[in-house]
Amino acid sequence: MPRAPSKIRAVGIVIAARDQSDTIAKSILSIFAANRYSGWRNSLWIVVVADACTDATAKVARDAVGAFGEVLEVTARSLRTAHQIGARSAAEHFRDIPRHALLLASVDAGTELRCDWISTKLQSSRPV
Repeated sequence: MPRAPSKIRAVGIVIAARDQSDTIAKSILSIFAANRYSGWRNSLWIVVVADACTDATAKVARDAVGAFGEVLEVTARSLRTAHQIGARSAAEHFRDIPRHALLLASVDAGTELRCDWISTKLQSSRPV
């Protein structure tokens, strides 16, 4: 029996980063690759939270994310707090999308995602 289509209308991805200028672009580009692979045609927004960075993480992230997100520079010095700040920002960006229709996920700044990552997330958000 085929499963019902996902009710997700928007995907927000939070990346908390500290001094990861060497890996942040690859992580962001892997999100774009996963997005293309999934065939996702709705809204995608990436929030990078550059927390207490002493390197070029914020600049590299801004260059990589382009018009598909934002980079927030904070001095929380806490991965958890950085994630919370990013999640609030993504939720605010999608304020017109009902919460049940928003997929909000976190990605490590040093991780290159598998190409089916977004597809897998969308499939797991489908009602049973």
